[in-house]
This record gives sequence, C-alpha cells and structure tokens, in this order.
Amino acid sequence: MIRGKWRAFGVAGLGLLSALLLVETAPRTTRAVRLPDPVRLATASGMALWPWQPGGIFWTHAWFASQPFPVVTQKDPGLPAGQTDLLTPGQPGVVYRTGPVSVSVLPPVAQTVIQGTAPIHQLRVNGVTYYYDRVFTAMTTAYNGSWAMNGPSGAVAAWNGQPLRPGDVAVDPSVIPLGTYLYIDGYGPARAVDTGSAIWGDHIDLFYQESDWQVALYGIQFHKVYILTEPPPHFTG
Repeated sequence: MIRGKWRAFGVAGLGLLSALLLVETAPRTTRAVRLPDPVRLATASGMALWPWQPGGIFWTHAWFASQPFPVVTQKDPGLPAGQTDLLTPGQPGVVYRTGPVSVSVLPPVAQTVIQGTAPIHQLRVNGVTYYYDRVFTAMTTAYNGSWAMNGPSGAVAAWNGQPLRPGDVAVDPSVIPLGTYLYIDGYGPARAVDTGSAIWGDHIDLFYQESDWQVALYGIQFHKVYILTEPPPHFTG
C-alpha cells in the first residue's frame, strides 16, 4: 500500500513538474512600457513642450546678440553735391535669443547722414559770392587780445607771428590747415591763423577786439563753417 501511495504521489508529482516546466518554457507575453517621445507627443496633441525638454525653447543655449542700427539719409541743399556729413550717430541694439524665441532688449538707434545736393558750391551773403568746397558745423567760442587769453606770446598769430585782428580765428591745424580762408555764419569771412591748447577737433575760436566781459558773453555757439577755395572778396585778413 505504501508503494502504491508513493507511486500515486510520483505520478502526480511528475504531472505538477511537467506543468511547471511548461509554464516556465512558454513564451512570455508581457513587455516593458516605453514613455512617448515628448516632441512627438506635443506635436500630435498640440501641447506646449516643457521648456527644458528636447525641442523646448530652453533646449538650445541662450545668448545676447548685437542688432545693427539702420542708416537714414537726408538730402541737404546747403551741402555740396557728393559730400556727406554725419548728423546723428547710430547705436546698435541688443537682442536676447534662445531657440526660436528672439526678444529685443535694447532697440537700435538709427544713424542719420546728410547728403549734399548743391550743384554749385557758392554762397551769397549781402550780394557777395563766396566759393567753397566743404562745409561743416563747428563749435565756436570767442577770445580777444588780453594776456589772460593769449599767454606770454601775446596777441599774435601762431601762423605768421603778425598781430591778431578781426577775421583771424584759432583752429586745430589737423582739421583746418593754417592759412585757410573761411566763411563762418554769424562771424563772416575769416582766416585760420592761430592755434590754442584748448582748440581741437571741430572747434574754432573767433578773435574779437572787444572787452573781456563782452567776449565772455559770447559763450559757446554752433555755426556752419565754409572752407573757401579762394580769398573772400575785399577781405584784408
């Protein structure tokens, strides 16, 4: 009887073992679940991407870039044809960019350039004609023959050592060569014969035979300066 029980148990055990082997060797039907691609998911659903996900606005590096300024040209009939002058300087802008996003942080400032259209380089004032080849705007100040305004050298021209007289002006020789004839709005015909340590660039000092008080009242003014091609009529400077 005992053998029969073991025989019965052995048969049942083999059946259970076979069942376990069949289950173990059977092909598995489960697999790992993959999350959807965020770019494809957003494209398909119309949803906005998380900014730091691939394809998001912060996925690419952000940087500041320079934005060029526009140049505006204006016609000026008082300027000789073919000559240009800078009226206002331009300033580049600043743009912040990241991915497809571009934001203007500092807008550019346009540069303004004037372009001469005068066909004949001549200026008529009170019936007198002056011929010129260039004109520009300069800052003008005034001085007289006092020692305080001329120093130890006295009121003499740096160009030829002659005493200063009305019509003589001090200039920066690198801008206006000494000996050049000029016509200055508000002053009249002039000649560049003097220099000064404070005179540089587009700055002209005008000589007057006036008192210190009257010269001080002149202050700082801005006038058009014409570079003449020949001596002014009836000019004795």
